[in-house]
Amino acid sequence: MSRLTKLNDMEHLMLNHWLDTHDIKLDYHTRNQFRDALAIARVFEKIHPEVVDLHSYIPRTSVAMMIENWKIFNTRVLTKLNICISQTDMERLALGAEGAIESLLYDLMVADYSLMRRFDSDKSFNHFDNVD
Repeated sequence: MSRLTKLNDMEHLMLNHWLDTHDIKLDYHTRNQFRDALAIARVFEKIHPEVVDLHSYIPRTSVAMMIENWKIFNTRVLTKLNICISQTDMERLALGAEGAIESLLYDLMVADYSLMRRFDSDKSFNHFDNVD
C-alpha cells in the first residue's frame, strides 16, 4: 500500500507556504535533486538537526542506489517521525514520479509542525517548573 498520495488544493497551499518559509523552491532542478534521499536529508537536517545524521548517506546517481538511500532515510529518520514509506514509494521517489516528492514533503511538513509544537510545550512546561 502506497503512503504517498496525491495532495488536494489546500494541502498544496500549505506545502507551498512551508517551502517558502524554508526558502525551498520546488522546480525541475530541485525535484531532480530530491530523487536522492540525501537532498531531502540535508533539507530536514537544517530544520531539525537532532533528527538527521548526514554521515549515513552517500550521493547517488543510479535509481538502484537512490533507493538504498531512501531505505536508510526511511529507517533512520521517517520512523522517528511516525512516517513509513513502502518499497514502491521509494521507487517512485527515486524515479521522480509525479506528486511523490510533494506528498513526502507534505508529511515532513506535518512532522515539522508536530516537533515544533512538542518543543514549545516542553519549553512552556519547563518554564512553569522554574517559576517559584
